Formats: sequence, C-alpha cells, structure tokens
Amino acid sequence: MKTKIDTKKAFLWGSVLIIIQMIIGNVFYMNPFVANIYKQFEGHHSLKTFEFIGGFGNWIFLTMVFGIFLMIVWIFLYRLFYSSLPGNGWIKGLYFGIIIGFIKSVPEAFNQWMLINYPTPLILVQLFNTFVSLVIFGALLGFFFSKFKVITNE
Repeated sequence: MKTKIDTKKAFLWGSVLIIIQMIIGNVFYMNPFVANIYKQFEGHHSLKTFEFIGGFGNWIFLTMVFGIFLMIVWIFLYRLFYSSLPGNGWIKGLYFGIIIGFIKSVPEAFNQWMLINYPTPLILVQLFNTFVSLVIFGALLGFFFSKFKVITNE
C-alpha cells in the first residue's frame, strides 16, 4: 500500500511534536530526582564540564540542535516504515517508539558501559529516560499524524 504525506501538515505537527518532546525531555532530566543523581557525580573524571564546549549556553544550543535533527530523522523514518508498522494511530506510533527506543537507548547504554568509565547510575538514568521518552514520542507521533491526517494511504 502506498502512502502520501501532506508536507505542510508534517512540518506543522512535526514542529509541535518536537516542542512537546523537548518539554518531556526536560521533565525527565531536570526533575529533582534525576538532578540529584547527576549532582552526586559532579566532577567525575569521565564527565566533561560545560566550559569544554564554551559554557552552559553552548551546551543547551548544541543539545537542542542535535535533538531537533534527530527527531526530524525519526519522523522521516516513521514515514518510511509507516506501512510496515502494525496498528493505527497512536498504537502504530507506539510500536515505532518502542523500536527506535531499543535501537537508540540500548546500544548507547551498552557502549557507555563497555567503553567509557561512566558512572553506572548515569547510564541507567539515560537508558530509562531515552527509552521512555522515545516511546512517548512515537505514540504522540502516531496520534498527531493520524488525527490530523498527515499521512494517508492511497
């Protein structure tokens, strides 16, 4: 089955989704529980300081730009694999989120554990936060793109 994408709607709802996902990411990483875990490892020899990349402002900017780029890639891949995903609406997106969650978070955590002297609690926080936020992203992607008919079957 061939699919058609409404580019204007994809841009609009993709932009909305990116903003929502950035808020979700901040909730996951800036909440007091996670902030306390990171605070315990301040000054750990495996962590770079913000000054390494020009300060906190540069870190925020680079993190946002890369995050936006990655979400655009995920949206493109969702469109590419749309017909192959089971379900409809947010369920289709949920499956996609689970797939990309495993593809991104598990190898990333394994590589950190194997190759870097990075604190295990931080690896586990990143594994959990990345996986859960990508599952939410996928479900919302499926919901928005279905509800607003961004992708249609021909």
